[in-house]
Amino acid sequence: MAATGQWFRPKSRRDADVICKSMPERILMSQRLPLFQNILLRLHVLVKRSGFLASPPGQWLFETTYFLYKRFFEARNVAVLRQWIPSDAWIIDVGANIGFFTVYFAHWVHGSGRVVALEPESVNFERLQRRLATHPERDKATLLQMAAAEKNGWGWLQLNPNHPADHRLSSSGVPVPLSALDTLMAERGWPKIALIKIDVQGAEDRVIMGAQELIRRFHPALLVELTLNDPGSLRTMTLLASLNYRPHHLLRDGTQPFHENELANLLKRKGYIDCLYLYYAGSPKIDQPGAACK
Repeated sequence: MAATGQWFRPKSRRDADVICKSMPERILMSQRLPLFQNILLRLHVLVKRSGFLASPPGQWLFETTYFLYKRFFEARNVAVLRQWIPSDAWIIDVGANIGFFTVYFAHWVHGSGRVVALEPESVNFERLQRRLATHPERDKATLLQMAAAEKNGWGWLQLNPNHPADHRLSSSGVPVPLSALDTLMAERGWPKIALIKIDVQGAEDRVIMGAQELIRRFHPALLVELTLNDPGSLRTMTLLASLNYRPHHLLRDGTQPFHENELANLLKRKGYIDCLYLYYAGSPKIDQPGAACK
């Protein structure tokens, strides 16, 4: 392990497990979620039981509340990511849900750049389609109802009836098509990928395993969700370290690399985080995104 004050880079599963040594046993995620999100989720369950969410006003209220929460709380620093999107570059949104990030990304790409958004769950995908249908940059987005994984074929999506952003790949559930990102990009002639957002409830490592060639070619910035005590997150951190990626804070005015204990402390406090991973070669200046990504 690195000495105190150095950035956190686990070299093995054993190193990655360090972030959990001082943590309690597996806990309910609702106990670690921010208070405001916990309240919203409980309200969502109550309103859903009433049947109101099935009505057009209910759908509008849910989607509006969700977007406001993402914009002002969970992903309030998302605009910082725009500096990693050069002309003609593409963005991939894995686990697009109803399109919060997809909408931003469609505004950012220009020239021949495009957004490819993947969402396997049918209700979320329908909402994603509806939102993008009225977007002024809708022609720049390709929406795919499938899950990204390490291979092509079919898999199972376990649905959470009380949390529309908590569906996950599993050994049972609803059948969904799977595709490796390498396959999708090869079919499109290997466009330059500048950014990949991955939020797939513990299967982030499977997405990355299916994007090895893409990462080797372009070294895109990666916005990855990490979750407290989640084995998939531990595998993801170890895998990204082996690919020479460093974890960074996503701040309002830029980025900052995590040090050894910061990532663990933040996960313990928040339960999960969206972590920006940047590729490095040699000793780049971290405050210069071009040096960190190229």
